[in-house]
Amino acid sequence: RNRRTRDVDKRTRDEGPIRLVTPRAELERVASDYLAHQAAGSFPLAGGIATVTADRYVDPDWFEREKQAIFRRLPLMVAPGCESPRPGDYKTLDVAGVPILVVRGKDSRARAFLNACTHRGAAVAQGCGAASRFVCPYHGWTFDQKGALAGIASGEDFGPADKAQLGLKAFPTEERAGLIWTVLDPESRLDIGDYLAGFDSLLGAFGFENWTFVETRILKGPNWKLAFDAHLEFYHIPVLHRATFGPDQSNRALYYFWGPHQRLLTPGARTAGPVRGDLFDVADQPPQSWPTDAMMLGEWIIFPGISINSFHDGGRGVFLSQVFPGAHVGESITVQSYLAAAAPDEATREKIHQRCDFLAHVVGDEDLPTSFRQQQALATGLLREVRFGRNEGGPQHFHSWVEKIVEASDDALPGLFGN
Repeated sequence: RNRRTRDVDKRTRDEGPIRLVTPRAELERVASDYLAHQAAGSFPLAGGIATVTADRYVDPDWFEREKQAIFRRLPLMVAPGCESPRPGDYKTLDVAGVPILVVRGKDSRARAFLNACTHRGAAVAQGCGAASRFVCPYHGWTFDQKGALAGIASGEDFGPADKAQLGLKAFPTEERAGLIWTVLDPESRLDIGDYLAGFDSLLGAFGFENWTFVETRILKGPNWKLAFDAHLEFYHIPVLHRATFGPDQSNRALYYFWGPHQRLLTPGARTAGPVRGDLFDVADQPPQSWPTDAMMLGEWIIFPGISINSFHDGGRGVFLSQVFPGAHVGESITVQSYLAAAAPDEATREKIHQRCDFLAHVVGDEDLPTSFRQQQALATGLLREVRFGRNEGGPQHFHSWVEKIVEASDDALPGLFGN
């Protein structure tokens, strides 16, 4: 790795775990820094150009290491809580070949399980919906919302079985900032709060606990990092998206980092709709009076593959993208979801639907086809590396953390984030 990547690593090690004084103070700090750069016309750049070897995108062995080290060890944001707000609400998803069932119990707690019957491994749920029990479609074993084995079909014929030991395999799960996080390792010792490095406290200012889940789309993509790289910089927007966003869009981003997580803000960007005061409109007032909503704009990146962007389509909302690796190196899925701060009426819901159509087109017809072509070129072995410029500090930060986490032993992993 080049000097810039090493510098990022050293800075993170030297600073140690990042803890926020208060979420409000941290939001004010970032907003003040952003406005100061805006007033000065300044644009901070990374210390140098970083390179990533092509094999990081196409090598099956490296991909297996990523699956085990990142997606089987780190807390993953698997769903917004408002997607399953009522007891019995559930959803299923696959992450790097691991089938997952997320369900909210009668006690209002969200839990995540391996979506596999403990008899012979058949999936006990499909898609999403609501259920008081999950019945295996193969032999009829039944599990409750807490994952406990409630019944064995023809138990007297099956033979002796300790039902208390045959519940669904449970993953460590917590709900923070209105988002559901789980670790796909039942024996994980990594503290979810330490891993989030205070980022969840900032995300908590959205108040997602009380939001409404509106709709979702699923798009197929290439290697998960190729699919996610486009979320980490604005350099490509006036070029690749000139027909959708227009050629006059800024290609710059200001970056702010919390552990492996980050936030992107566009210089000169103004609120896309009436969000409780545009930050520029209140810049001459004391930071303590700045509306929280105005300080929440920009793109929020949760490592390893979550992006949150604010919109105003008849009401405040966010577009949440989840990029998960598929079972193989050249496969991924992007889950696009729209959350609204208030339950939308019919007219607002139609505006949101149009926004989701537009963003599905941007990603599905512009970003991902480009990424598929990148995958094809990198797989030839003729292009040995890719480069991230000084104006692409976000991708540099992201790839340095991928390397750091993959190389960390199980014993060393908690120390990267916690005390």
